[in-house]
Amino acid sequence: MTILPDDFARTGLYAHKITGQTPELFQVIGERGSGTNLARRVIGMNTSLRHTEGLGWKHAFPTMVALPRNLLTVVCLRDARAWSLSMHDRPWHADPALHALSFSDFIRAEWRSVVDRASHFPPVPDGMEITGLPLQYDRHPMTGQPFANLFALRRAKLQGHLSLLARGGDVLVLRMEGLQDAPETVLAYLEQSWGIKRKSGDLRLPQRRLGTRFKSPVGDRPTTPTTMSADDLAFMKGELDLMLEAQLGYEY
Repeated sequence: MTILPDDFARTGLYAHKITGQTPELFQVIGERGSGTNLARRVIGMNTSLRHTEGLGWKHAFPTMVALPRNLLTVVCLRDARAWSLSMHDRPWHADPALHALSFSDFIRAEWRSVVDRASHFPPVPDGMEITGLPLQYDRHPMTGQPFANLFALRRAKLQGHLSLLARGGDVLVLRMEGLQDAPETVLAYLEQSWGIKRKSGDLRLPQRRLGTRFKSPVGDRPTTPTTMSADDLAFMKGELDLMLEAQLGYEY
């Protein structure tokens, strides 16, 4: 379903150039646990681009009024195995009941999330009480129903985030793994593709992970495994769009 080039599975980088101008702003889009904060900080620390979240919550389905001509949208991807383990380890905004589940049960449970910290989301008008309510950003955008499991959420979010390639704005699609392993390559690709200037000085990288600020509402949580079991991997493969995952460079 994507309009990514055939070599994306090999390169992990794609510059979708529409406006013909050099962006001034950027916003990162992607599911939590997919490297969005890493991309925001690496690009923001090392280039002339100014960060914005004017398009809305970075982990939501696209809901912006328009894609500004002077903005680059950065879509982040991550291998589903590492991503699902990360989601269990730090299940941001998940319903407290999900926090208490083992990894195997967690990935099979209906995905429910809540507005646990209102400050983590775009502000709402004064007088609207939203803390503790279901997080609508994680509901199916057409039916309003919760997703059947974590990987159903991934399928839909991937489709939504990659739909930015059809919406008329400039988009950079990148894999988290490539950004982690070769940040200089990503920065050079930005400069080559859009003429985005580097800040002077050596490469700067974040020293602190956002995940260190995660606090679960459940005190004694099951430990996240380091790898997926054969049964869990088989379940994951049965739930994913494997053709799309292969186009993104992920073979399971």
